[in-house]
Amino acid sequence: MSRLYDALRKIEEQGREEPLNKAPKTAVVSAKAADLLSSVPSLQAQIGPESRLVVYSDRRSPGAEKFRLIRIALRNFVAGKLPKVLLITSPLPQDGKSTMALNLATALAEQGKVRVLLVEGDLHRPSLLSHLGLEPSRGLTEIIEDGVDSSATLRRIEPLGFYLLPAGRNPVHPNELLQSEHFVSLLREFRACFDWILVDSPPAFPLADVVALKAHADNVLVVARADWTPREAIQETLQLFQPGQVAGLILNGTKTENNLYDHYYYRMPHGSPDSSGH
Repeated sequence: MSRLYDALRKIEEQGREEPLNKAPKTAVVSAKAADLLSSVPSLQAQIGPESRLVVYSDRRSPGAEKFRLIRIALRNFVAGKLPKVLLITSPLPQDGKSTMALNLATALAEQGKVRVLLVEGDLHRPSLLSHLGLEPSRGLTEIIEDGVDSSATLRRIEPLGFYLLPAGRNPVHPNELLQSEHFVSLLREFRACFDWILVDSPPAFPLADVVALKAHADNVLVVARADWTPREAIQETLQLFQPGQVAGLILNGTKTENNLYDHYYYRMPHGSPDSSGH
């Protein structure tokens, strides 16, 4: 446990925010990509005071600051190389991966300096729209199976500042959809438009979808719940990915000795899947 605490403390000591004279790099957007983004309509999220979206609903809270610390750590990890496809997964359901994806997307977008896309890649139990208080809509499934244009399904989520591609309807064979050439082409299109592409993945077990998605990801965040997710499940999830592909392990619901933090960020040493300290 102490290694996780020390890692987060080290990030905090380096500064709770990025240096003002060092703006994050952004991807060069082509004229075609700029036209796509300019045509994307906005949706107003319905965010109540009890929302799990603490980066927006409780901006000065310790919880919101934790997600900003994760943002800083991720930027240090990628060393300014953009764009990036970041897969966010968990060993089991109820580990908190979707809450992590929403808050991290908001934290990355809140300065207005980078373009962030959140893709709802959990086609079995999509939840992002409901978390945002929005009605179901067309999305990833309709793009790939029906040929719907991506500009007709993308939405800019206000006032959070990121773009969202919903899952759409539940497909018959989600794994085949995520392995399709059409999905590869879609991600290629998005790489030309966005600085960060966050993919909210299904849990690693018992589904095989994360195996299909990992081939498209530059890096992975694994989210687990302390005192809930078995250590063996965390280890098996980390072993699904290539050495160096895992950017970090997030533990939800853990209290330190002085109760300052209930989320931790710990950068995984390359090739060492059992270094979480959990």
